[in-house]
Formats: sequence, C-alpha cells, structure tokens
Amino acid sequence: MKTTSPAKNLRARDADRADVCALLDAALADGQLTETEHGKRTATAMRAETFGDLDRLVDDLQIPDGLAATPVARGIPRAPRRWWIPVGAVVLAGLVGAGAGLLGRSTVLAPPLPDLTTGNGFAHFLADYRAEYGSALADELTLYPEYALVERDSGKPGKQDELQYRGDFDRWGSPGSRPPGTRSFDVAMVDLAKYARLMSGAPQTTRVPGGWVSHVLVRFPPGGAKDAEPEISIYVKNEAEQSGYLKIRLSGEPIAVYPADS
Repeated sequence: MKTTSPAKNLRARDADRADVCALLDAALADGQLTETEHGKRTATAMRAETFGDLDRLVDDLQIPDGLAATPVARGIPRAPRRWWIPVGAVVLAGLVGAGAGLLGRSTVLAPPLPDLTTGNGFAHFLADYRAEYGSALADELTLYPEYALVERDSGKPGKQDELQYRGDFDRWGSPGSRPPGTRSFDVAMVDLAKYARLMSGAPQTTRVPGGWVSHVLVRFPPGGAKDAEPEISIYVKNEAEQSGYLKIRLSGEPIAVYPADS
C-alpha cells in the first residue's frame, strides 16, 4: 500500500512558495517550460498550501545547483536526482569541519537574492518584509534587480523610516519627515501571479526590443486624491536607451501603457 510522506503534508511558508517560483523561473529561462506552462505553475505555486502541492510543480524539472539547497528542493523524499550531489557535498563538508573541531562559530553564506523585479523576487522580498516588521504596510516601495528601497511609517508622529533591502533591512540614517496625509498600502495585496505574467511580458507590451525591467515602483499616485488606489509602475529599458513603462493596479488590472517612442 502506498504511503504519504509526512513532509508532503507540511504547511508551506511564503518563502517556500518563493523558492518554487525561483525554480520555475530557472526552468523557463533554460527552456524546460513554455511561457504558458510557467504562468500556470507560478499561479498555482502562489496558492499552494503544502510541500506536496509545491513538489508536484517541480517534480519533473532539473534543478539548478544554486537552488538545490532550498527546503522545497531538498526537503521531500523521492527518487535520487542529480541535484542531490552538490547538497551531499555541502553536508559532507560540514561533517569534515566538525571532525576537525570546528564546532564553535561557523559562517553560513546566505543564498543570492533572486531578481527582485520578478514575481519570485517580489514574493521573496514580501516574505522577508512581513517576517521583519510583522505586517506588509508601506508608503512606497521600489524594487531593483539587486535591492529594494522602502518608505514606511516609523510609528513616531510625522516620521518615516527609509529602508534598503539586500537580504537584510537597513535604515538610512534617522527617521525622515512623513508628509501629512501620507497613506500606507498593504504590499501583500499585490496579485503576484498576475504581476509575474505582466512583468515577464513588459518589454513586448512597452515595445522595447531586447528590453529588461530596470525597476518597479509601487505607491499611491501623486496628487493625494482620496479615492486613488495604489499603482505598480513597471519600467523597461534596453541598451539602445529606449524606454517605456506600464501601470497596473495591485490586483493586476492594467491601467495604462507608455510605450517607447517609435
């Protein structure tokens, strides 16, 4: 009789969902998945509840060495796969170090951040932000491929924290002035599955050939209208210095497209 591994019933965290999105992004990049398959699996990953749900999305994929140590990749028993080899090498190195008496302080290198403008990178940032501050409220968020900038209510009257994220959150000096009427929005309200699809097609949408997303800005539109909703602006550029951008709502609904000049 077939039995179910307890690991498959383990509840998934936001960080685990982000890890699976990273695997799916890598599979799209190296041709294992089509864009349609990638979009469907990413959307399913965002709603996954257990490791078993996540495992089914990557079970037929080859896993890059750089992602082999994620909990999703190494935490579920199944048939041996070639990406277990580097994981085994890491474990063996740890045992050798322990045998040599290195049981005191050890240095653990954090895995590199995903591109924070991607759906996976956005999810990764969101999981860390919520873990750090207990909520996902922000006044303004800017995502670059390698880092993010956040402005948020400091909790002190009229003061605003300015943060930089590169895997950890660091304040830029003392709390700055928070203008009267500044409103916060909930970053967790972003539909990451729809965002990921729109972001991946942004160069085509904005008519920027060979373009890439340079940064993403999330904020209330300037002007302070009380009925305004927060917007996501996705900026695209290429080596020929052509640029364009599109605006969407947190729900993923398109607002406007500003294509590159023809």
